[in-house]
Amino acid sequence: MAEPGVGRPPGVELLAVDHEWARFGEVLDLSYAELYCPFGVVRDAEWYHPAHGSEFAVALDERGRIVGTARLLPGAGDPERQVRQVVVAPAARGLGVGRLLMQALEGTARTEGAVELWLHARESAIGFYERLGYACEGDRFVSPLTGIPHRTMRKRLG
Repeated sequence: MAEPGVGRPPGVELLAVDHEWARFGEVLDLSYAELYCPFGVVRDAEWYHPAHGSEFAVALDERGRIVGTARLLPGAGDPERQVRQVVVAPAARGLGVGRLLMQALEGTARTEGAVELWLHARESAIGFYERLGYACEGDRFVSPLTGIPHRTMRKRLG
């Protein structure tokens, strides 16, 4: 996975992993705990859709704890790629971890031939994605899983 060269939060290490990584269960635990559990989604619900070939950017703090993760769905060579399940642990928010994860996925997508990324952003995260160059498209919609309002956002990769 391509890593950005500047602006790394102090003490943060970035890894590229897939579903076979030994600590992948911790990636799922963080995603579930922050993105789904608070909204009443039960652990065995359809919140995680396995997609072999997905690539994950994982941020570790100086103690080796997973403090963030983001998923790039499979499709090397596809001109458009989807980003899903971007999450930063509460203790690491505001430190640049989310930006680092997104830059890593953007670099990977570019390397694999994509010219555009898209995602479904919670309304509360729209400002974050706009600062990274993403723009809203279409109407607001409510996730049938969480009941949270979202917008589709896109970014052309340079």
